[in-house]
Amino acid sequence: MAGVYIHIPYCLKKCPYCDFNTYAEPYIPEQDYLKALLSELDYYAAQEGWAETAVQTIYFGGGTPSLFKASSLASIIDNVARHFSLDSGAEITIEANPGSEVSCETLSEFKMAGVNRLSLGAQSLNDDVLKKLGRMHDSRQVRLAYEQARMADFDNINLDLMYGIEGQSCADVGEDLRRYVALSPEHISCYSLTIEKGTPFYSSHKKGRLILPEEEELVAMMQLVPKLLKENDYCHYEISNFCKKGKESRHNSSYWLGESYLGLGAGAHSYLKNPTSEGGWGKRWSNLSLPGAYMAAAISSGKADSWSDVLTLQGAMFEYFFLGLRIIAGLEESDFLVRFGLTVDKVFGSTIHGLIEEGLLARENGRIALTGKGFLLCDSVIENFALS
Repeated sequence: MAGVYIHIPYCLKKCPYCDFNTYAEPYIPEQDYLKALLSELDYYAAQEGWAETAVQTIYFGGGTPSLFKASSLASIIDNVARHFSLDSGAEITIEANPGSEVSCETLSEFKMAGVNRLSLGAQSLNDDVLKKLGRMHDSRQVRLAYEQARMADFDNINLDLMYGIEGQSCADVGEDLRRYVALSPEHISCYSLTIEKGTPFYSSHKKGRLILPEEEELVAMMQLVPKLLKENDYCHYEISNFCKKGKESRHNSSYWLGESYLGLGAGAHSYLKNPTSEGGWGKRWSNLSLPGAYMAAAISSGKADSWSDVLTLQGAMFEYFFLGLRIIAGLEESDFLVRFGLTVDKVFGSTIHGLIEEGLLARENGRIALTGKGFLLCDSVIENFALS
């Protein structure tokens, strides 16, 4: 069981907070990039560990993959189906930004190509917030894109929301969330703005020109988001993700559950759960980041990786906690035993006991999960397992 991630690195404009491997280019070499993706797909279909793999999800991420033609996406989907065992009910997602490149016509074409889940990078339904984030669209365009998606028969839509913006209050976040809930998307992803090195926001923040909400206000926002969404029948199933019943992101869930995924495209990451000939407890690798270098390598040989790493047992066990604790239900102790042949207590017993004493972890019915307090300190809680 595996997922396939396709990275489209091109955007019309790069947002000032974004540190993803994306490029705002005047010309997008769609056909050359598609050729590289298909060549890379051919290569991995013949490699040990991937041949005859059952694929349950495909995710077109970016960047702005909706800038590509539906025919390009259809070609990729068809080739995944040709090379692998593509589940008849596979979840196939495309990310799109509200605005000129999203219309009822293009969305209908994506649907006909095989895409059945849409993730709209809305970020907010507050025009002031959108301006501060440097987004190209306004709230009217978000609503229009959402309506057009419904007209195109999309019945599984995610809306992204960002909070912790300069000048934003907890009440502002609540109002924004209520606007989202009124639209009734199947899925909502909520992220706190993070300042990443190398971005314009990082430079502005360092110079004191970008002032974010105080920690107390940010914590209040983090507590409000799950409370308000739960009151409106959204299930909080992962730290940043909420959905209506049965509408979890299957692709992203596979990451948190430690399943294999094949990443295609410039800078895309991959993970093979059970590498056989190389041993180890999993293999990770990443492609060349620059689109030109990636295309040249992939078209030439099908292989465009820049580094790879075979996980040790210790590294794999840490990753199990690193990813599993993001899931609100927590991780199963019995699954850890089956996967590693060791009990959780044998490896992390003292760490878990200490975190339970501090009220950061809870242990019940064979599961270990973050508490409400642990949720607010997730990163620091997880670091404890790296030091064990």
